[in-house]
Amino acid sequence: MIPVQYLAGFVDGEGYLGLARIRRHHRSPEYCLRLSIYNTNRMILEDIQRTTGGTMSVIGQRQAGWKVSYALIWTNAAAAKLIRKIKPFLVVKSEQSKALLAFDLRIQAGHRLRDKAGRLLPLTRRDVRSRQAFYDRVKRMNRRGPESQRNFPTSTVSPSRPRVSARYVAGFIDAEGSLMIIRTRTADCRTLQYHPRVTVTNTHLDVLRTIQYRFGGIIANQPARKAAWKREYQLVWTEGMIESLLRRVEPHLRVKARQAQVLKEFIRHRQRTKQGRNGREFAALPSKVVAVRERLRRQIRALNRRGSRGSVLA
Repeated sequence: MIPVQYLAGFVDGEGYLGLARIRRHHRSPEYCLRLSIYNTNRMILEDIQRTTGGTMSVIGQRQAGWKVSYALIWTNAAAAKLIRKIKPFLVVKSEQSKALLAFDLRIQAGHRLRDKAGRLLPLTRRDVRSRQAFYDRVKRMNRRGPESQRNFPTSTVSPSRPRVSARYVAGFIDAEGSLMIIRTRTADCRTLQYHPRVTVTNTHLDVLRTIQYRFGGIIANQPARKAAWKREYQLVWTEGMIESLLRRVEPHLRVKARQAQVLKEFIRHRQRTKQGRNGREFAALPSKVVAVRERLRRQIRALNRRGSRGSVLA
């Protein structure tokens, strides 16, 4: 079973809540409520599907050599039912969920007539205008460009704000996060240095502040990948912050569970093999220590690889 708070975090990270407009030849358009979540790990989507239903679809590869992406999709009544369950825990998609549930209530309140063959009769002009207004509103919320945030400002984090749970953060990290080991070379040490790092990236600063309020980390600006897109932000955990984070969220991770295990092994190894100093410089690490840390770095890098060899996730 997938906990509802985990699913809310996953949807906030990798989900899409919107309305699909279906054009009909010589007829009024139809508007379909839609909830989709995306991932390259088919097993997590199958786990969610066993808990909440939905239809699986193959998206394909965004670039040659990358893993195949999958989508789990709910429409109309099934989508509305699931949105009602996760709405209390959503942060990024909170406004979209409110608009879509209001749309669903409007639809349920109306009564569509059918012809003798049982087919729905065209919508009235008034109904089309009403549904188009919902469609336009949700489309603005989902737009990647910065103008999508003008009418929907994020709120500030306060002590009275509902707190996100460890399950929510685990779902968000599984969808949007990265667990890694960074290799660097510094001027005051003759051997390579290895550092743990966990990041989550999102265009909504509010959700990162909400997570930071309870789980720590440092927020940094991330340049937008395209000029017309929203600015991105990163919430970063390094060094001593990571052990506390993993202690709380690692039991709930699914997609990134193996990466978390490698990172915990790396942290334990560093604690057993502390690095001393020779005067002002760090002492060189023994070759055996470097070999262990490099092995763990390569292991977690293979798990994170976008290509097919990185797709063997538990």
